Amino acid sequence: MNARASNRSGGFTLIELLVAIMILTLFMTASMGAVRIASRSWAVGQERADATEEMRATADFLRRQFAQLPALTIGEGDQERLVFAGDETRMHFVAQAPQFSHGAGMLVYVLEVTKDDEQAMLTLRYAAFDPGSTELTYDNLSEPLILGAGFDGAGFQYYGAFTDDDEPGWHSSWHSDAENYPAAVFIRTRPDPESKGWPDLVFELRSGAAS
Repeated sequence: MNARASNRSGGFTLIELLVAIMILTLFMTASMGAVRIASRSWAVGQERADATEEMRATADFLRRQFAQLPALTIGEGDQERLVFAGDETRMHFVAQAPQFSHGAGMLVYVLEVTKDDEQAMLTLRYAAFDPGSTELTYDNLSEPLILGAGFDGAGFQYYGAFTDDDEPGWHSSWHSDAENYPAAVFIRTRPDPESKGWPDLVFELRSGAAS
């Protein structure tokens, strides 16, 4: 009799087993929830880090290119015009080829805002510039390089005076028949602070009359 009682006291009852299973289930559920939360937090943090690095790389590249714009024109006489022009969604300019490309000479760059699934992205295309040309051609432009994507909206503005007699100000477009280059370019990639996009970017350009 005593031996049988001893054997029963060394095991688990059904209720104890069910309670243990319930506790283990709750523990596993809580652990999986914590893992999911941590995974989402890591993914969001990584996404933000990637976006920040993307913005910095693009901003550094554009800053270097805009800072070394030569005051060039093409054409002669009444047809003479700048090799810079732009509107709210597209601009073209001529600058030195990047050092990392190991290329010599200058390139025509086309910076453009395009749409993909209702979201805006910033793209860049380029082609070799012929100093002896009388007009810019875009037949040999490279495939678009995506500088940034997933924006709720994007656009360009230009600051400066078209002629020496004009007052400087912000403009939604800059035509190639202006006398001067803009003094600065403004790039906005979100309509408001709550939208997806980068902080506003302002780049100083080489200003002054074209030559």
